[in-house]
Amino acid sequence: MNKKIISIIGSNGMLSCFLTKVYYNNNNQVDVYGLNPPTDYNCDNFIMINLLKDQLDYQQLIKSDMIFYASGAGVQAALKTDSSLIYTLNVFVPVEITIQLKKLNYRGIFVSFGSYMEIGLNNENGKAFTEDDIVLSSNPVTNDYALSKRIYGRYMRDFNADYIFWHFILPNMFSYNDIKPGTRLIPYTLQYLQAVKRGENPKKPDFSEGTQTREFILMEDISQVLNKAIEKQLHSGIYNIGGGDFMSIRNLLERIFAIYKIECKDEFFGKEIRRDGDIKSLKLNADKLKKAIDYLPSTKIEDIIKPNEVCL
Repeated sequence: MNKKIISIIGSNGMLSCFLTKVYYNNNNQVDVYGLNPPTDYNCDNFIMINLLKDQLDYQQLIKSDMIFYASGAGVQAALKTDSSLIYTLNVFVPVEITIQLKKLNYRGIFVSFGSYMEIGLNNENGKAFTEDDIVLSSNPVTNDYALSKRIYGRYMRDFNADYIFWHFILPNMFSYNDIKPGTRLIPYTLQYLQAVKRGENPKKPDFSEGTQTREFILMEDISQVLNKAIEKQLHSGIYNIGGGDFMSIRNLLERIFAIYKIECKDEFFGKEIRRDGDIKSLKLNADKLKKAIDYLPSTKIEDIIKPNEVCL
């Protein structure tokens, strides 16, 4: 069997790391494009590139069987990312890539990703939003990240090309790797719980009120979505990857605390103001994808968190 060439644009983000690990080995050649060399994972070729000023080698890129655009900016509010950088990496660069691939008669598969944060401010109390609900939303957004993703999603809705393209809209994600320290909600929580488990007296966590309802899927289940999409020859278009647990942030945290058999105290909640606090409900209607590939993620947080695993 000939090796498949998989190109991943973006080197050390959560999604790009995951995709590289999925496709590395298994008779694939994985080429990673990014500003910084890969850390904590391997690839066949690393191509250093600054997407803000350097030109991709499209003659090389079009040799790829699959191209993933997994670069981006602004997903972590705590980083205070410059707005110009957000729009460049989330809109202008991927749009340019889709155009160049079209000009060069690319015949592989191009994959990009959106966020259900594009839905914007709402108080729908559990409504499941379709793909059009999201990219055509007129709800106000609270930050440049959500707006940039909505702009690109709208573009992909109306985009046409001879190559296959999939734009997957993602909910919140957790991962087996979330036992590692980090600033995201689950790693942040696990660091506290692990410290308590070790007999330490860590600073108590500061969570938001936690009343926002969100959908959560296991990142590793996305690889099965991709496998099914290839197997079923999924048509080009925008698809919501839903199907996971739908719950309040507080309920998620209470479930994680329960796994560790540690009390989740009321005093932990209501002190931190998050940028998505006014977005009361985010849930994806994934009927379109389920009908096309007969699969949606279903792993629950209790299936992956192991209290005996210690954060380093």
